[in-house]
Amino acid sequence: MASVAWGTAFAADDDLRKTTLIDKPNPSVEEVDAALFPKQIVDLKAECAQMEKAGMRCQSVIPKSSLDTIQVTFARGSALLTEEGKGFLRSVGAALQRRSGVWKSLAIEGHADATGSEAVNRRLSQSRADSAKSFLVAEFGLSNIQTVGRSSEKLRDTDNPASPLNRRVEFIPDW
Repeated sequence: MASVAWGTAFAADDDLRKTTLIDKPNPSVEEVDAALFPKQIVDLKAECAQMEKAGMRCQSVIPKSSLDTIQVTFARGSALLTEEGKGFLRSVGAALQRRSGVWKSLAIEGHADATGSEAVNRRLSQSRADSAKSFLVAEFGLSNIQTVGRSSEKLRDTDNPASPLNRRVEFIPDW
């Protein structure tokens, strides 16, 4: 059984975001699919599409979804993917391929711990997001992926700013 948790977080652009956390090293494609494309948001999008098709205006606020994990982490000062991280990314890539007609683009956010300067952490977190993107493009031929470095602005382990849990990537599909 996967360790999956639901939470609400706010994106940098202040949009409401439903974040699913997967702490399982080798999740199934189905688990990653459910995290990236939660049923409650899929149902809400379908309901809005039905209303708009009938000529009505949907006024529901549809949150973005995101997948956060501590399985794609990095050594201090590094943007190299580990074998475990690559395994997790294979599940992400397969889930994205499965839903290729559903998502328009994918944002990958890179994160850093709080041990370096802001400039170094910004560059390093960007490189981490770029590493994940390069892997997904090379292994799965995915396109329309943007990356952003978040530095240490969204620490996962706020009690320990130097924690390896803070050196990670997060996936936000636009669908």
